[in-house]
Amino acid sequence: MIRYPHAMVSEQIRHVLHGFGLEDSHKQLIVDGMLYADLRGVDSHGIALLPLYHNWLSEGSLDVSGRPHVVKKDAASAMIDGGGNFGFLAATAACEEAIEIAKESGVAAVTVSHSHHFGAAGYYAHKIAEAGFLSFVTTSTKVVCVVPPGAKDPVLGTNPLAYGVPRADSDPIIFDIATSTAAGNRIRVFKYQNKQVPEGWIVDADGQSVTDPSIAEDIVYGRIRGGITPLGSKLTLGSHKGYGLSLMTHFFAGCLSGGSFPGRVRLPEEERRTPLGKDNIGHFFLAIDPGHFGSNSDFLTAVDEVADSLHATSAIDDENPVLLPGEIEARIYRERINDGIPISETLVHQVKQLAIKLKVPVVLD
Repeated sequence: MIRYPHAMVSEQIRHVLHGFGLEDSHKQLIVDGMLYADLRGVDSHGIALLPLYHNWLSEGSLDVSGRPHVVKKDAASAMIDGGGNFGFLAATAACEEAIEIAKESGVAAVTVSHSHHFGAAGYYAHKIAEAGFLSFVTTSTKVVCVVPPGAKDPVLGTNPLAYGVPRADSDPIIFDIATSTAAGNRIRVFKYQNKQVPEGWIVDADGQSVTDPSIAEDIVYGRIRGGITPLGSKLTLGSHKGYGLSLMTHFFAGCLSGGSFPGRVRLPEEERRTPLGKDNIGHFFLAIDPGHFGSNSDFLTAVDEVADSLHATSAIDDENPVLLPGEIEARIYRERINDGIPISETLVHQVKQLAIKLKVPVVLD
């Protein structure tokens, strides 16, 4: 792993996006979202996505000329069409709409359809929470890679969800998870780093755990039967809960928005329904103004009381105190701003080759 200054990583991402054909105003929105992930240790959702995005562009899944636009808006909700472009664009617009509406109505729900992968869900939960609102964000997915409990083949995506809680004098509390045991892109990171995948994350068609990162990646991307397990890994550890949460995210982000269900491709031919669009990914955003449910200052005081109580809880190991969601990421952010973003040599090589292929500058040196 080699550390690169965050400004250098940002510049390399921007050059590759230019090679993809994105216009300048769109490039910065994507750079911001990807760098957010890399700076907080979510290495699966930053620069590591560029080779995958290039594959999707090559297969015609993304329309870099598409423009997100508001289809419908009222006092408490909005609907946005993503135009088939990168999800970062429509999701950023959705956050702006949610904040604007919530300022007036107290509660705002915004859906996005005809979109694509939008990076880390926590990025958008953070945006809304920074503006002073409680936030909930979720998305459907493109890649079908998660097996329901007891199944041989995947039907679901990793279907992430995130929430954000504003604080008076501190960074928002941000919780961001995949509803699967692991995010699919994280398996690619294990392969880049040549690390064994933890037991229970990936199973083959017989339900047996797979730890070889190359075989695991083949399973995640549909080249071999099997899939990622739902959060909990197995029924005795609560995988039915992860399964239920995964379905919830699709009901909110897919069904409500009008997004398609990619899992149809795993059903027998006679049971399939015509998809609404091959990569019609949907997102859902909720913003709540605490001041519409009592005093905003009382809410912030109550949040601080919860935080203080948790921080004061006796820890098994004094070197590892009880933390709030997002505090580890905040520590990593401070470290990487100062010391750079660590990137594996394998990924650096892939990004360099991609830049050369696109005839854009290589700056990771």
